[in-house]
Amino acid sequence: MQPRIIPEETQQRLPKKTIKRLIWGSLSVVLVLLSAFYFIPIYKFYYVPEELPKYDIRPLHADDTLRIAFIGDSWADYHTLLSGDTIIANAARKIYKKPVKAVTRGKQGALSKEIYYFMYSNKTVEHSYEPDRCTQPLIEDHPNYCVVFAGINDVTYLRSTKYYAENMRLIIRLLLHNDIRPVVMEIPLVNFTEPIQSKTLRARCFFKLRSILMGTWKHQGKNYHNALLEMLDNTRLKDSVLYISAKQWNPEGATDTTMFLTDRLHLNLNGYHRLDSCIASEIIKDYITRQ
Repeated sequence: MQPRIIPEETQQRLPKKTIKRLIWGSLSVVLVLLSAFYFIPIYKFYYVPEELPKYDIRPLHADDTLRIAFIGDSWADYHTLLSGDTIIANAARKIYKKPVKAVTRGKQGALSKEIYYFMYSNKTVEHSYEPDRCTQPLIEDHPNYCVVFAGINDVTYLRSTKYYAENMRLIIRLLLHNDIRPVVMEIPLVNFTEPIQSKTLRARCFFKLRSILMGTWKHQGKNYHNALLEMLDNTRLKDSVLYISAKQWNPEGATDTTMFLTDRLHLNLNGYHRLDSCIASEIIKDYITRQ
């Protein structure tokens, strides 16, 4: 009897179980690579940093000049570009009748965590030292008040409410440690989606996926308001800060086109006049009360 000849095609065909294992193995490798290149960095962007060692600053100035510092995101940056320091100094002098000095430094697109890091000159794990963005010199000059513009980018890029509230707590604690009165600005209800819509389709899709994984898939500005107030209550910091709500200077939000640029995200010159007038009034009232 001649041996049975197995066709060459049959000899080369792999068992179905082996094929399935190869497919699932390949998919597993792909998922691991995706996690390494896309999902693992989420932790870097979303986690709340540990509190950095506090530093001490010079004593208060001996003169009668009221000093106000502004730090934060693009709202602080635009405050510089549109001569906001002059606007608020003039507005405050009309009420206070004494010298007022204002200085601002901010970075467009800065998240609350980055704003906290910029209060330190030293290099950090996440961010290299940027002399033009570092706000430590403003803090070390020992202003009486420090206005903090933060949170719009946290809402825009869908960081969690805890991320925002905890970073604000760190910012406030550093200011209070150096006897600087924090002026906490409530996040205004602006056009949060504008920066995302200007990105490519691929970037928008990845942004959406990452946001869903983090459980922050909607731009709910009011949730951030509530988280901040809850943090101030729980940490007993409420009485240590000057809190200014958005309704005090902008009751209509971004629908008031006379105050915003065309992106409905940033203030125009008229908007800064109204904002700075409100801040000046609240600071002067608080300053006189505390004397």
